[in-house]
Amino acid sequence: MLLTPLIKRQLRIFAVLAAVALGLAFFQYARVPAMLGIGVYDVRVDFADASGLYPKAAVTYRGVEVGEVSRLEVTAHGAIATLRLENDAKVPAGASAELHSTSAIGEQYVDLVDPRGGVPEDGDVLAEGAKIPRERAVEMPQITPVLDSVNRLLESVPKEATKRVLDQVDEGLGGTGPELNELVDASGELLTEAQSQIEATTSLISALQPVLETQRDLGPATTDYATQLDQVTGVLAADNSAALRGLLKTGPDGLDAATATIGDLQPVLPMMLANLTTNAQVLNTYLPQVRQTLVVYPSVVARLQSTVNPRAAEGDVKLDLRAALNDPPSCRSGYLDARERRNPRATEVRDVDTLAHCELPPDHPTAVRGARNLPCPQGTDRGPTPEACGLRFRDGVWPESGGTVAYDLAVGRAGDRAPAPGTSTRTTDETEGDDLWKILVLAPLGLR
Repeated sequence: MLLTPLIKRQLRIFAVLAAVALGLAFFQYARVPAMLGIGVYDVRVDFADASGLYPKAAVTYRGVEVGEVSRLEVTAHGAIATLRLENDAKVPAGASAELHSTSAIGEQYVDLVDPRGGVPEDGDVLAEGAKIPRERAVEMPQITPVLDSVNRLLESVPKEATKRVLDQVDEGLGGTGPELNELVDASGELLTEAQSQIEATTSLISALQPVLETQRDLGPATTDYATQLDQVTGVLAADNSAALRGLLKTGPDGLDAATATIGDLQPVLPMMLANLTTNAQVLNTYLPQVRQTLVVYPSVVARLQSTVNPRAAEGDVKLDLRAALNDPPSCRSGYLDARERRNPRATEVRDVDTLAHCELPPDHPTAVRGARNLPCPQGTDRGPTPEACGLRFRDGVWPESGGTVAYDLAVGRAGDRAPAPGTSTRTTDETEGDDLWKILVLAPLGLR
C-alpha cells in the first residue's frame, strides 16, 4: 500500500487524538484529580467501632454518592475514618455519619444525615479538616449477636415436645380444611352483613350494654341458677323416661310451629307488646294512686249500700240534699269561652282539646279539687298533666305507621312514622324468620 504524505498526516492526527482521549479517560477513571486533592476536601469521623468499613467505601448524602472513604486509622479507643468529599456536596456542618449496609451481608457505606432535615445556610457546611465527633457517629448494628440470640432461642425449645405439639395439631386439624374454609367464609359474610346493617348493629350493641351490666350484677344468681339447672338436667338424664325422649323428639316441631305463628302475627304482636309496655310504665308510675283507689273503693261501696239498704222495703233512699248554687263559682279559665260553644243542633265533628283544664292558681278557692291540683306520683308537687310532674312516657305504636313496624321495633325505632334513610323498608311478608327473636326481645324493651 502506498502511503502518501496526506495519509501519513491523517494517521499522525488520529494517533494524537487517540492518545489524548485515552489519557483523559484514564485521568478521569483513575480519579487523578481527587488523588491530587483537586476538587475534593477531607472530613474525619471518629467511630467507636468501624467494623466492616473499608477504604474506597462509598459516602452518600440524601441517597446520592458524594465521596468515598480514603483512609482508616486505628486509635486507642476506636477508629478514625477519613472521608474525601466532593466540593459540590454541600453537607451541613451538624450532619451525623451513620454506617449502613447495602444488604444483610452486603458491603457497608457511610451515610451523612442531617438531623434537622433542612437546607444548610451559607457557611454552615462541612469544610476541609472538619471533624464529626463520636456523638454523631452511628455504628453499624452487628448481625452476629442477633443470629447468636436466635440460635440460643431455637436451642432452648424442646424438640421432642414441639414435635408432639405439631403432631397433635396436625391430627386435630386433619381433614378439616373444608370446614375451616366455610368458617372463614361465614365470618366474612357476617362482617359484610353487619356493615350493611350498621345502624341496626349499633342499636343492638347499645342495647346489649345495659343488659350485660345487669347480667354482671346478677352473676351470683346466674351461677346458682346454672348449678340448679345442672342438677335438674342430671336428674332428667338419669331418669331417661319415654316421656322426656318424646318431648325432645317433638319439641323442635312445636318450636317451628310457634315461630310460624309469631310470624303470622306480625306486626300486630310486636305492636301490642310495645303498647303494653307503655301502659305498664304508666301503671307502675301511678301505682300509689291505683292502690289508693282500691282502698277507697270498698268504703264508697259500703256507703252506697248503707244509703240504699235501710229503705229498700219502703222503695226509697235515705239521702240528704242541700242547695248550693254557684258557691264557689265554676272555673272557666282554660276552657272555651261561652261565645265559642257549639250550637246543640250542630252535627259536624270538631277536634276536642283533651288537655283542657282549669288554669287558675293552685291556691285559688274555686275548684280546689280540679285537675290543676292533682297530686304527682312522686314528691309533693301537683299538676294537671304528667309533663307538669316531670314525667315522660314513650308514645304508642299505631297501625298507620306502615308495614315496617315490626322491623322498627326490632331495631329500636318504635313510634317513628317514617324509616330512617338507608333503612330497609321490608313489609311483613318479607320479614325473615331470623328477625323474629329481635322483634320479640327488643320490641317490649322500648329501645330507642
